[in-house]
Amino acid sequence: MKNLTHNAKDFLSVAKSDYKQWVFRYTFLELEKDLGVNGDITTDATTRGDVFGNGVIVAEEDGILAGVAEIRYFLIESDPRFKPRISELQVEFYKKDGEKIVKGDKILKITGKVKDILALERVVLNLMMRMSGVASFTNRLVTMIREKGFHTLLTPTRKTLWGLLDKKAVSVGGGGTHRLNLSDAVLIKDNHLALLGGSITTAIKNVSENASNGVSTGRFVEVEVESAEDALKAAEAFASVDLQSPACILFDNMPVAEIVKALNIIKEKGYYDKVLFEASGGITPDNLVEYAETGVDIISMGALTNSAKSLEFSCDVTG
Repeated sequence: MKNLTHNAKDFLSVAKSDYKQWVFRYTFLELEKDLGVNGDITTDATTRGDVFGNGVIVAEEDGILAGVAEIRYFLIESDPRFKPRISELQVEFYKKDGEKIVKGDKILKITGKVKDILALERVVLNLMMRMSGVASFTNRLVTMIREKGFHTLLTPTRKTLWGLLDKKAVSVGGGGTHRLNLSDAVLIKDNHLALLGGSITTAIKNVSENASNGVSTGRFVEVEVESAEDALKAAEAFASVDLQSPACILFDNMPVAEIVKALNIIKEKGYYDKVLFEASGGITPDNLVEYAETGVDIISMGALTNSAKSLEFSCDVTG
């Protein structure tokens, strides 16, 4: 069930308009900003504009490759009118998204005017380095918990300026996606509860009533709790309504011992198999296994994107 609720990787494709907008933002718009008003004045000052050549992207570190689909769209599949200052290019890809790569691997080759290759170089490298870094970091953490025998789904948060590109990179690395945006699923947080006097029961009841009136609940309905007592209230509230979507309880910034206590209480009351469980807040590579040991279905980590180091690539250009 969790793979259907908190892993919407099928939506992270340039065939989907929402995701295509993110790719556009970090490729075409970045290219225009990088070129500025006068273009690449260094290349214009040192190289003839009609010189043809090749640019080969090479891995400088081992890791998991991500960003290939996005660069394929940017350089090949998109409307040429999106790149009015770039001539026609030929691109050959040597690796695929999700492949393990090692230092020295050739990733892709761009053939065209040297001035165009140099103009595109930084945009291509930035996107692939960022996405591959996130995918590699995610894969390391996923491997860590799999080797301990746990199948907890690791997901990112929305705490990132790279948005859906980061979520795509996490999925390439073996993680999930969580919410893609505010319209994707219902997530009742502390501010929502504060507006209702702190009542978890009222919040879930309101969601159910609005759902029966045609208000979308998205792929899942989730509520944040901060104690075992509130977790039980949430489980009881979920059991008393028809949400038309899977229910999930998010243990927010709760210590491992408190999560174990909450899960045991919910099991005793007979609600355990009716709800998904997520841990979030303060989870790092150092304590990840401890949280996976609690038995939660999902662990969401801002660290997946905020602590990931870009994977190093270089671009070797020859005329």
